[in-house]
Amino acid sequence: MKRKWKAAGKPAAAAAMALLLGALGPAPAYAAKSPLISGTETDALPAQGPALKTGQEKEPEPAAAVYTQEQLDDSLIEYGELEALVREGNSTALASERSYQENLAVYQSAYDAMVADKADMEDKAEQLEDEDGDPALIAAYEASAQILSSSARQYRRTLTSLNSVSSESSRDKTVWGQVKLAQTLMGTCKKLEDQAQTAQKSAEAAEAALSRLQNERSVGLCTEAELLAGQESLLQAKISAQNLSAQAASTKNQLAVLLGISGSRAASLTLGDVPEVTQEELASMDLEADKAIAVIADSSVKSIKNSRVSGDANRNLRKSQLAEAQGEASVSVDQQYETVKAMALARSAAASAYEAAQKDYQALQIRWQSGAISRAEYLQGEAQFYQKQAEDEAARIDLREAYDTYCWMQRGV
Repeated sequence: MKRKWKAAGKPAAAAAMALLLGALGPAPAYAAKSPLISGTETDALPAQGPALKTGQEKEPEPAAAVYTQEQLDDSLIEYGELEALVREGNSTALASERSYQENLAVYQSAYDAMVADKADMEDKAEQLEDEDGDPALIAAYEASAQILSSSARQYRRTLTSLNSVSSESSRDKTVWGQVKLAQTLMGTCKKLEDQAQTAQKSAEAAEAALSRLQNERSVGLCTEAELLAGQESLLQAKISAQNLSAQAASTKNQLAVLLGISGSRAASLTLGDVPEVTQEELASMDLEADKAIAVIADSSVKSIKNSRVSGDANRNLRKSQLAEAQGEASVSVDQQYETVKAMALARSAAASAYEAAQKDYQALQIRWQSGAISRAEYLQGEAQFYQKQAEDEAARIDLREAYDTYCWMQRGV
């Protein structure tokens, strides 16, 4: 039967420490870091939460996704795939998860060893007592069991902390920060690709215009200055198209690196459309309710709330700092809400302009097919159409980015 603990004197404590060190063996590297532990425990019971079985590694949980693994592995990157792709391949996200799993494994292993060794020390003490053994040795075993019990309780608290909602939220925020960056890179790349296409159309129009000027110059219908101006326009259009294409390729490469995509897949990477923000999404925005959530989730607010201070002066300072951080977070949400509204208006205006441009382009094609306009005039009109199309796409992406930023704020990102 279990014995009640007796206080161990100095000789017994010294002997207990020798027994304890022999039982535990070399301390694991992670266990020596003195992790922050909170709460109290009364017994060295098995740690609760999704920890590990001895000698096993926890399998990473698959990201909740609406895409198949085959779709995630292809060369087409869809906007909705970004979180799953970040969880699978982003170096920062993988390092965070790996660190968590390694810490979990080390603390679980140490905890299991301490619980087992504590039971062993208790058994040896009871056995010696039943055999009328050396009282000093019995006391040493009991003291070792006490030390192991205390250490096990600390490791249990650490395991509980590792498996807590706040720990999971912290890891998720690491992932979400990378997802937000991936969304920004994808939107930027799509806009650059559209601008590069527009610039290429402008270069084609400038080339056709220069060809017409050269013909006119040959018969004396334009001046040398006009010809030189046409050549300069073509040169600038080509440089612009090349620069924009290079910027788009560079941004796409940054996205590939962020997602951990390399090799032939990275070289053939294509980007899907950035989804339109729906009227339902806009209607779901409730400023006051969303702001309350965002203020609570704000990293600065949480940091100050979690800080521990002593003394009235420090507590008053902390209260003042908390109020200031909450105020700043509240203002940020208000500003982002107004940004979304402004982007929604800009999106509507761009859509109307693009709709009008589509009609003009259809009329332009009819005139071109009937021979009513020159090739240079047609290409110039086509370039103008692509410009309106690029502006429409940019406005759509800007609204999506503004809306997603508003949503990320409610997650503390």
